[in-house]
Amino acid sequence: MAESSNLQLIAREILVSASHEELAMIVDNLFKRQDSHQYKTSRALYDFCVSSNPGCLTLKLLKLYQSSSNGVLRFRSIYQLSETLTDLRNRKLSLDSLYEIKGVLISCLTMEETKASEFKILRKIVSCVAYNVVDLHKDKWDELGDCILSLANSEPLKAFHVFIDLPRVYKEFIDKFLETILQRAENVLLSPVRVQDWSLALQIFVKMWIQLVDTGMKFKKIRALMAARLLSVVKSVIELVNEEEFLVQGLEDFERFFSREMNSYHYTKDQSHFVLASMIEIEGVVRGTETKEIVRKIKMLVTEPENPAIKPQDGLKYRRDEFESSWYDYLKSLSSLEVLKIFASTDLEDRSREIAIRRVNVLLSDHFSKKAPIDISEFRILQSLLISCLKEQGVSDSMFKVLGQVVNHVANEMFVYQYESWDDLRDYFASQSETEFQRAVYIFQCLTIPLIDDDFLNPVMENLCPVISTRLDPPTELLVDNSCWVLAFTGAFCAISHMIEDPGYAEYVKEIAHKMIDSVRKLVEREMEVGLVRRAFRDVETIVKKQLEWYGKLEYKFVKGLLWRLYAIKGMKWERSTIDDAAVTEALELHKIKNRQWAIFKTCAVKGQGLFKIILESFLHFNFVRSQNMNQPMNPNEESYKALIYDDLCEKIIAPLIQVNDLRKQGVTNLLVCKYNNHCTCHHQRW
Repeated sequence: MAESSNLQLIAREILVSASHEELAMIVDNLFKRQDSHQYKTSRALYDFCVSSNPGCLTLKLLKLYQSSSNGVLRFRSIYQLSETLTDLRNRKLSLDSLYEIKGVLISCLTMEETKASEFKILRKIVSCVAYNVVDLHKDKWDELGDCILSLANSEPLKAFHVFIDLPRVYKEFIDKFLETILQRAENVLLSPVRVQDWSLALQIFVKMWIQLVDTGMKFKKIRALMAARLLSVVKSVIELVNEEEFLVQGLEDFERFFSREMNSYHYTKDQSHFVLASMIEIEGVVRGTETKEIVRKIKMLVTEPENPAIKPQDGLKYRRDEFESSWYDYLKSLSSLEVLKIFASTDLEDRSREIAIRRVNVLLSDHFSKKAPIDISEFRILQSLLISCLKEQGVSDSMFKVLGQVVNHVANEMFVYQYESWDDLRDYFASQSETEFQRAVYIFQCLTIPLIDDDFLNPVMENLCPVISTRLDPPTELLVDNSCWVLAFTGAFCAISHMIEDPGYAEYVKEIAHKMIDSVRKLVEREMEVGLVRRAFRDVETIVKKQLEWYGKLEYKFVKGLLWRLYAIKGMKWERSTIDDAAVTEALELHKIKNRQWAIFKTCAVKGQGLFKIILESFLHFNFVRSQNMNQPMNPNEESYKALIYDDLCEKIIAPLIQVNDLRKQGVTNLLVCKYNNHCTCHHQRW
């Protein structure tokens, strides 16, 4: 009880203090791990501030955003405020506090420092404050209308964001910017640069229609005013009709917006008229099945709002997704080094960190695709910071996988383009090979570049290879985490790829290759193929695809020889099944194909045995072509087709395990359902 009273007293002192330092510390702590002491204490203090004087807290958070030079703190302050005001939407703030809040909020909207990405958050704050002013206090906020007009003339997208979430407002307010914002939205709709902008412009038309209906304007007058806008929507869709992906993404974004609006406000038929009219017109011009399906769903939101097939948005999930989207948008304004420093903040909650490291990976990918070059001085700082991230305890597996891709990008720049080594990475492998084997070998296999620097490669091999060899001993149980064996297998494959050109490693290469084969043989004998070998070969396939560009004759011979020796393992031979080769050949009329090579690869869905041969087949096709013309590029016009043939029993087994998209990625172009009594017939299964 005494502790609670003490927290209340501290909360009041924070609210009346002229300084923002204590509030800034509380806001930062609210984004730390929820099990930390800092988070728990700050959460209690913040909640006391909310219950004590939400108006004063709102004002202080806006001033914190306005005055801080720390970009992360600015983002956190307005995001936390937007969440708080959303929860307090129906609670009246005092008129005195609202008077000051309105002025500071307008100032935040018009500041040069305010980023476009921050408007997605600020618009929620504007919506809540406007609702308090106009609906709860029956007052006016003409200054906001003037602000929207000014933004519409200078930065239309910002104006769109401010307007889109507004509650019902008065006619004089709308009249200030009505024609201007509609014209700007029409311009964006007819000449879109980004999908999000196109969707936002469509949302402006819809929201304006609803606002005009709410002002009491006659329906005929509204229809006359918006008729030209409806034609613009149709014209825009016609111009985009051959860009289905663009339309699908834009309409999906619009569907999320309108579904949320319908759930919140339950619009009438008159309010929803523009949406329905637009979708009817769009439906008449689009051709893609995905686009038509989304249009149908949007129409159902208007015509069948009570239909159980229309699932209301999960409020918690929506708010989480909105935070992640806003956080990613903010990170877009930062450099790779700035974002990596955020990721290195170990007290930050995991989801924010994962979004940060994914953003670093995108920035580095953009560097290599020449979209946004990064200076070499920044790469050198990234090197040391990455090593500290690799050694950090508690990094989740999903984050560590992305971290591996980031390390590969930096290594590629330093080794291949700058001809520099990375001693700290070499020392990381040396120090972590025993204690953190799985993570060390995972980072090693992420290096898809050729390691030709002996000063780097030799120490790494001396430390990693003995441990890899030991970990290749096959596990004895299936129902345990056997990822260590899989990593040892893929690590051994990568090690041989890097050592095979050096005659000094010849005996060791042979030894470790034989151990790989023996290990697989023992697993097959124990019928553990599907759980481990298939997984290992899937990972090896991914590695080979990334390494192929630098493979020479020796690397190719190694891959080919390894595959054939694995095929020769007893127990991995094709077993006789109900459907034999002759039956499939006859059913598919393969014998009539004279100008192409074809082959049948058998699998057993019941035991899982042989399923990885589907993956090996893609290797063998490549190997065959390369063996005919060593190291020459493949014919870009050459096509290959794969068909997965299964019966009713097999379908029941694989349907929950394999998705159509996964099969497409493996090059499977047809699904064929097999029906057989005395003979076999195959029927095409539609995707």
